[in-house]
Amino acid sequence: MKKFLLFFLFYICSYAYSCNDLLDTDVKILNKDEYKNLCEYSEKTILVVNTASKCGYTNQFEGLEALQRRFSNDGFTVLGFPSRDFLWQEYEDEAKVGEFCKAMYDVTFPMFSISNVKNSTEHPFYKKLFKKTDERPKWNFHKFLITKEGEIKSFSHKVEPNDPKIIQAIQDSIEL
Repeated sequence: MKKFLLFFLFYICSYAYSCNDLLDTDVKILNKDEYKNLCEYSEKTILVVNTASKCGYTNQFEGLEALQRRFSNDGFTVLGFPSRDFLWQEYEDEAKVGEFCKAMYDVTFPMFSISNVKNSTEHPFYKKLFKKTDERPKWNFHKFLITKEGEIKSFSHKVEPNDPKIIQAIQDSIEL
């Protein structure tokens, strides 16, 4: 009877804490020697963005931060992945990336280490994302919206964070 109860308890706990394979990835936090498993965000709608501090689209940080502040209490977050893939438009030094994001845009959403997103075989999360979507970012500030159910929508770098298509997709996902 004890074995059955232990098995049942284990089964219930493992079912209650389920994280899809895409998010079950450890990624390095920007400018730290620490890693975070993206399963921490499995109960949220996530907007994944490859960012750059020295790009013509860098002002999108303002819109991304506005989304973070507007919807973070409703089960939403932005996750930023700085990248040097497109004309090296990101600092090499992660400390400078963090300082820039904070000083220029007061970024509060999670930022992760400088990542190779163009060749999606090198970054474990982007490798999985490419397999699921068959799409790689073509430039900085490409956006992937991942719902709690695991549905993925892709938005070009040309689509601003405050575009009605993005706002509606977020609202539909968090059921506002």
